[in-house]
Amino acid sequence: MSSEKIRRITVLGAGVMGHSIAQVAAGAGYNVTIRDIAQEYNDGARNRIESGLKRNVERGRTTEEAAQDLLDHLSYTLDLVEAVRDADLVVEAIPERLELKKQVWGEVAAAANEDAVLTTNTSSLSITEIGKAVSHPERFLGMHFFNPPTYMRLVEVIPGAETDSGTVETVKAVAKKLGKTPVVVKKDVVGFIVNRVLITYLNEAAKIVESGKWTVRQVDSAMQHQAKMPLGPFMLSDLIGIDIVYHILKVFEENLGKEYAPAETIEKCYNEKKLGRKTGQGFYDYAERPSVSEEEGEEFDINLLLEPMFTEAEKVVAEGIADKESVDTAMKLGANLPMGPFEWKEAK
Repeated sequence: MSSEKIRRITVLGAGVMGHSIAQVAAGAGYNVTIRDIAQEYNDGARNRIESGLKRNVERGRTTEEAAQDLLDHLSYTLDLVEAVRDADLVVEAIPERLELKKQVWGEVAAAANEDAVLTTNTSSLSITEIGKAVSHPERFLGMHFFNPPTYMRLVEVIPGAETDSGTVETVKAVAKKLGKTPVVVKKDVVGFIVNRVLITYLNEAAKIVESGKWTVRQVDSAMQHQAKMPLGPFMLSDLIGIDIVYHILKVFEENLGKEYAPAETIEKCYNEKKLGRKTGQGFYDYAERPSVSEEEGEEFDINLLLEPMFTEAEKVVAEGIADKESVDTAMKLGANLPMGPFEWKEAK
């Protein structure tokens, strides 16, 4: 199906990613249906969208008319068949469990139109493997948004082994209509581009602290104030969720080798359920908003972390996952880096 024919989008999953993706699509003028398995989840999505729009109106970021128009483009249902039977594009944003995704996609494929474009928002699972549950897998691919989708501009577009090139072009065009920058991932591999480089960087930071020479605060201070990152690696891990970081690293370990295994400090936080901001404690305590001064990281050499990042980016290119320009674009837009790894290396 061409992008011009896509009018109705269904988002499966009303959670943090799902409701935000739906909001972005409705704001772009698409008619959007949100489907989840319980009314409380749909109600939660509705409340989060409405309260967020109210704040934006109060702050002058949008008008009451535009906010109401967006809400008018949204509908909610618990019925999977009802949700997908008239959809031109389906975006699945349910929990990152392979068997669950395959089960849902088997049901979706049986109910959706044969020419509907089908996408998964997975951040780490194989597109090809999930696509085995889909009839006509040539219409199935990965459409990986970044959190929060209402703000982050990147969408990684990941074809599976059976994905048709026309499907890739359609999803790229839709992403642009959503105000996003699509970057095509050339190979269906774990972590794609951004998570492969970024999560490995977070793991390397934890290993450096485990060496005993540097502290969490010293490393965060240096990377935030010297390297001009929005957040140091430990504050970023807390923001992402240490459980998410841990699970991605376990997938990396299984598929890429033992050198990608979670660092001991990450595993310790995970086992103790200190998962970051969402639990109130991770590498930092969130009883109050943590911060690090510039002076704390003055003696830390940022190259100790930049060099492993550059190395991982070079592996992504060498493995044929993406070219240098795509890696730089993806890392700037998906990880908020001030420069892409290759731009950074060239500027040194």
